Amino acid sequence: MLFNFQFQFGMFLFLASSSDPAAMNAVEGLKECFGILPGQEAEIGGRKILLQVLKGSVESVEPPPEVEEILVASRHVSKTARPSLTVHVPGELEKGRLAVASPLTVKGALGALDRLAREVGLGYEVSLEATHHGPVHLEAPITFVEIGGSEEQWREKKAGEVLARAMVEAVKGTGGRLAVGVGGPHYAPRHTQVALRTEVAVGHILPDYASLTPELVELAVRRTKGKVELLAADWKGLNSAQRAAVKEASRRLGVELLREGRLLSII
Repeated sequence: MLFNFQFQFGMFLFLASSSDPAAMNAVEGLKECFGILPGQEAEIGGRKILLQVLKGSVESVEPPPEVEEILVASRHVSKTARPSLTVHVPGELEKGRLAVASPLTVKGALGALDRLAREVGLGYEVSLEATHHGPVHLEAPITFVEIGGSEEQWREKKAGEVLARAMVEAVKGTGGRLAVGVGGPHYAPRHTQVALRTEVAVGHILPDYASLTPELVELAVRRTKGKVELLAADWKGLNSAQRAAVKEASRRLGVELLREGRLLSII
């Protein structure tokens, strides 16, 4: 068993778009909770953080070379507009183009969102999301941390502070067994529970609606920071063809295939 720990020596870039109310809510939270200001480098717990507020989309960002990882504060838009706090890695699954995932950062952000939301009585649903949208051109790992709902939730002060504090906690470092998640729906309930309740750290999540091939799974493993030890499968959320593709990827990569239902049933 390989238990990874996150030791960062470079800079973490926090990004927000000035046109995104949830992102600017988090920017205000970073200022009030930590004194982090846009355009100024800060150091918290031995980690260097640079906050940048962009006028346009974060899709076209070109980070400085000293940036180790990127965390993006963002709003999450859904048809149901349910109040939520979500974490995901970007990627264009239909085009076979993936950003670099940092499972330990994803795990750290998710765990902090879950704990902090409960501490302040913020009744938002906390979950991982499947890999989706860009940017995919960066070589620095990138993680989106989002407030979901309507304009009311995007501007809720408590939500902005929880997002800000979770971003800072995520860069402090955590440990875990690195995994690529496969199967299940977009909001990934099994992957979320595995990340919250076990030592497994899930980065990319390839959902049941993706065209799952061994090559896509292999790409997700390659586009992960650190050595992936597990393919964490929501087995019931895969059809027979998808299961065969995941098994083949596991065989080719020499990476253990772990059925999440079994893992959750014994803890």
